[in-house]
Amino acid sequence: MSRPTGLNSHQQVQTLNPLTLPFSGSRLIEASAGTGKTYTISGLYLRLLLGDINGMGDSDNPLTCEQILVVTFTNAATEELRDRIRRRIQVAFKCFLGLSVDDPFVEALYQNTPEDQRPIALRRFDLALKSLDEAAIFTIHGFCQRILADLAFESSLLFESDFTLDDSEFLHHAVRDFWRETCYPLPDDLAEIIAKAFTDPDNLVKQLRPLLGASQATPLVPTAKFATLAQSLQQSLARFKLAWPRGRDGLLELLHSLPLNGTRFGKASDQYPKLAEMFDSLDNWLASGRGLPSPKALEALSLSQLKLNKGGVIPSTEEAPLMAHIEQLATLIAEIKPAFLYSAKLGISARFAKQKQQKNVLTPDDLLTSLEAALRANHQTLPRAVASRFPVALIDEFQDTDPLQFSIFSKIYQLDGSQHSKDTSTADKALGLLMIGDPKQAIYAFRGADIHTYIEARRATAEHYHLDTNYRSGANMVAGVNHLFSQHPNPFISDSIPFEAVNTPSAARHKVITEKIPTAASLRLRLLSETDNGLNKTLARQILAEDAAAEITRLLTDAANGECLTPKGPLVAKDIAILVRDRNEAAVMKTALNKRQIGAVFLSRDSVFNTLEAREMLLVLRSLADPKDERALRSALATALLGYSAEQIHAFNQDEEQRQQLLEQFFNLHQMWQKRGIMPALLSLANSTHLIERLLVTGNSSTEDGQDTQADNIDGERRLTDFRHLAELLQQKSTELDGISALLNWYEQQLIDNTGTDEQQLRLESEQNLVQIVTIHKSKGLEYPVCFIPFVSLARDNRRRPSPMLYHRTNAQGGQELVWDIEGTDEGWEQAKQETLAEDLRLLYVSLTRPVYLCYLSVANHSRQLKNGLKSQLHETAIGYLLGIDDDNCDFSRLCQAVQHLTQDLDAINFTLVPEHIDLSSLPSSQDEAQVLSAKTVTRHYLTPWRVGSYSGLVKNTSQGKAKPGADDEALGSLELSGAALDLATPNLLGLVASDPQTAEQDPLALSRFNFERGANAGSFMHLVLELIDFTKAEIDLAQHLPKAMLQYAIAPEWQAVLQAWYLDLLHAPLTLPPSETVPSDASASPLCLAKLAPRDTLVEMEFYLPLSALKDTELNTLLLHYGYQSNLKFDELEGMLKGFIDLTFEYQGKFYIADYKSNHLGDSFQAYHQGALQQAIAEHSYDLQYILYSLALHRYLALRLPDYDYDMHIGGCYYLFLRGMSAKQPGFGVYYDKPPKALIFALDALFKRSQLTPKAAGAIA
Repeated sequence: MSRPTGLNSHQQVQTLNPLTLPFSGSRLIEASAGTGKTYTISGLYLRLLLGDINGMGDSDNPLTCEQILVVTFTNAATEELRDRIRRRIQVAFKCFLGLSVDDPFVEALYQNTPEDQRPIALRRFDLALKSLDEAAIFTIHGFCQRILADLAFESSLLFESDFTLDDSEFLHHAVRDFWRETCYPLPDDLAEIIAKAFTDPDNLVKQLRPLLGASQATPLVPTAKFATLAQSLQQSLARFKLAWPRGRDGLLELLHSLPLNGTRFGKASDQYPKLAEMFDSLDNWLASGRGLPSPKALEALSLSQLKLNKGGVIPSTEEAPLMAHIEQLATLIAEIKPAFLYSAKLGISARFAKQKQQKNVLTPDDLLTSLEAALRANHQTLPRAVASRFPVALIDEFQDTDPLQFSIFSKIYQLDGSQHSKDTSTADKALGLLMIGDPKQAIYAFRGADIHTYIEARRATAEHYHLDTNYRSGANMVAGVNHLFSQHPNPFISDSIPFEAVNTPSAARHKVITEKIPTAASLRLRLLSETDNGLNKTLARQILAEDAAAEITRLLTDAANGECLTPKGPLVAKDIAILVRDRNEAAVMKTALNKRQIGAVFLSRDSVFNTLEAREMLLVLRSLADPKDERALRSALATALLGYSAEQIHAFNQDEEQRQQLLEQFFNLHQMWQKRGIMPALLSLANSTHLIERLLVTGNSSTEDGQDTQADNIDGERRLTDFRHLAELLQQKSTELDGISALLNWYEQQLIDNTGTDEQQLRLESEQNLVQIVTIHKSKGLEYPVCFIPFVSLARDNRRRPSPMLYHRTNAQGGQELVWDIEGTDEGWEQAKQETLAEDLRLLYVSLTRPVYLCYLSVANHSRQLKNGLKSQLHETAIGYLLGIDDDNCDFSRLCQAVQHLTQDLDAINFTLVPEHIDLSSLPSSQDEAQVLSAKTVTRHYLTPWRVGSYSGLVKNTSQGKAKPGADDEALGSLELSGAALDLATPNLLGLVASDPQTAEQDPLALSRFNFERGANAGSFMHLVLELIDFTKAEIDLAQHLPKAMLQYAIAPEWQAVLQAWYLDLLHAPLTLPPSETVPSDASASPLCLAKLAPRDTLVEMEFYLPLSALKDTELNTLLLHYGYQSNLKFDELEGMLKGFIDLTFEYQGKFYIADYKSNHLGDSFQAYHQGALQQAIAEHSYDLQYILYSLALHRYLALRLPDYDYDMHIGGCYYLFLRGMSAKQPGFGVYYDKPPKALIFALDALFKRSQLTPKAAGAIA
């Protein structure tokens, strides 16, 4: 089926069949709300993977994920698309495996694929799943960034440019540079004009911000150069100062002879008193010699603006030369502001670009302009290079594009009429560009999106398709929306955006809400009448909010009684969404809900910098930045964030002790900011002021009957979320900026710019079962079971004309161009209001297409009392436009008549009146709110998947990665801290240590190895030093490495001499056993010590992985016990690898040894480290298991490396070196030695390999 479009009669729109759509050339797909746009995109993606380019089921040109370009406009949409495409490929993979799937499109795709091609298709889907992380699914800026990075040479750009989302710092400097260079040299009279118009650089940049990026707006009329105009104004002022004294009296006489208008000049009988005031003001100006003459006087006395009564004749230039000069002067003064603004745009833009170029930094707008310029400059090569890389592109949300973005894709995919486009080579014919969007949902003009670009693309594209079935909403909901927008012949104002009613599938009939009083209406209008004195916006908004809250209360109350049911069960609070335009409407709605004990959460695209918390945070930051500034401190204390009352602040001023304590507290926070960052300082301040408790405490306020409300609690969650969000943004930015002042400047700039990047958008403050208050912009793309749209009938305030203005006009080629109307002309104002109304209609469409079952649409006859009577504002709103209200003479009866006409032929829509007395009943308390929740206990036995284990994991029954050397030396229970660690400890830890009498009374002069710090920190430090030094050159290496290691592990400097002597002593301690023990057979007359080991004979921190196959704790325990090692291990079955690091492996006299360092504290003398004590420590910590595993690792290693390897001949054994007890002067202490039996190592080797060897069999091998 096809239909003509509203553009050209020859253009036909076809209903899209995703199975047969050809991909070659450019095609436009219009996807109305709820018609399965993402489902369609993912289906087309499957076809491209199979190579079905022409829609005939062929597979001649399969594309990979890297070749299919999918572009959308937000990071969230990109991730959603990637996830949806992944899941769709998984479904297709299952289908082509022969499994049943619930996806008609995939089933049809399977049937369309020839049987002999299905195995190939299966492999392609498998490959796509494995490579989807590399898929070319980008935001528009991500796509540009990738092309500029990968094709930097072809695009003639610098390599390795940095990218930033935040260009505010560059703009901050650019606008101030311009202001300083341009405004400072101006004479006083000109400076006065600029100061009155813009105040300061920040106000100037507010007016220019939309024009400083990729905007292609052109001035409505050519503007004179500011410098030239300023010079002309100076000359005109100088001439006027000479002419006024000479011509003043003559002019006054001339004016008195004319019938002057009484409103402007006063009564003639009173000698025109207002005229006298004008002349006096000009006399005073001339006498003062400063500033500018009164603009009001200049305008009134200009020839073209002179107002006379009926019958009066305006004098000629010859008759009133002074008035002609006044008119010229008034014109020049009026033109100064537009000229300065245009000059500022050019000057700031140039400085803005230059600063970024000097830093080799690109912002999102730069990515677009750079790629478009590169495509234009290299039109023969770059477009072809991009197109060959991405033969087919799918552009999602195309209605949100802008001229620059469309230009980029036009150049790549041959839509711009360039020579490249006219090339008819075979390769170019294979290119495909699919533009998917819905012009009815183009609502992001404030972000640069341009609906007129979509319309131009529509004109340039011959093949049009549309999706005609709504799968989101119920049948009556769709019928109601269809009927509302079909009432008007041109529902979106532009002929280029037609409305086509959509169909619904048979299942949509079951998408209904069952209520106590059944009704077929899914679209329910609520009408509010004006009073005799009109209905102002504030009052109307409050009444509509109360009415919506009362209806929500009724729905939820009925649901609790089982009388309001969705197909999925009783309606709950989170099923309900209230769609608003901004945070002001949200606040009114939230207040009305809070009165009725209904919790709500606000979701918005607003920036967190547009909140009260952000403004208060600035005061807090200023006080922390300069704690000596008591005025800044008092301002911070007065914020709701810090929560000090006026009485408390006054008390600080009166009580010197309290004042000093407060100043000291903020000074300490200032130092914390400098040393540790802004976020720790803010969190510490929040803790000391009990911020969390104050914001989240329930029952801070009560209703009139004394019941606690949720209002403070809910708003507290919102405010706490904003506080934490701001703290995170500050901490993140502090890593990029240098110093407190730079961070403070950046923060102030964010409050001014308030552009709202993705990371600055307000976060969700709660995930409880709450009513959702959502801005219409935020709701786009989402769906809700029930929606309330209470405020769309309240007109925007159009009484104040903005200047400058942005709107569109028809250019010489018949297209639309964006115009920058600096002066704010009448024609421009009317066009701007028309474009605003058109966008409001699109916002209304987005709102009405969110609900699944039910929608409440409130309509108030918002009116104002003017001089000529009561005037309705309903005609300025989208709903008024659709109802046919086209003027300001609408009363409530006319509104009711229009609504009756709308609803008379369709049961899907009804209307009721807002009652005069709205029900104020609260929602009954729900018992589940007080339900005690607990985590579910896991009862099933689960198998641990393949993993990497460790010695620590076996001993402690935990799965760990690499632990720092020395981390297992000593339990935390025996932790002691040296003086250095005390310096960096937290206050709580300081208290613990200070309470230890042994530590508190220790003589700081008696530093020794026995009272050195204990625990993991000490162990890691000791290991590090031994790893770094050459044992044979210890004295030299210690001088170099010891201070660095001490600094890294926060060891106080006074320990250096003790540590140096300790290391030198233990390195020369003999690695032999006491005389009462058996000495290893290979021990020589000259005892072995670490100092004898050269680097070539050692291997430090040897890493190993031992493969395991279903190792059980019982098996390992049995084996170790058989060979005399105590073992009571308990760990989950381990399938995978056992990982470890051996402190030291060394070769000595042909044998290979293992050494492990231990910093354990066993006593305060060398004798405390005798063999019995060492054996006890070995047993307590299961160190024997550790060195047995190390021995197995060394055994396997040597078996691979030595051709004649023999365990008895080559394995020397294991030394466990307790460093505190080792001394050359006290040999034998602190050194533990063992060599695991060969049979044990072989049996363990077999166990790990799952060879079914018993300990007896292993013994036989030995």
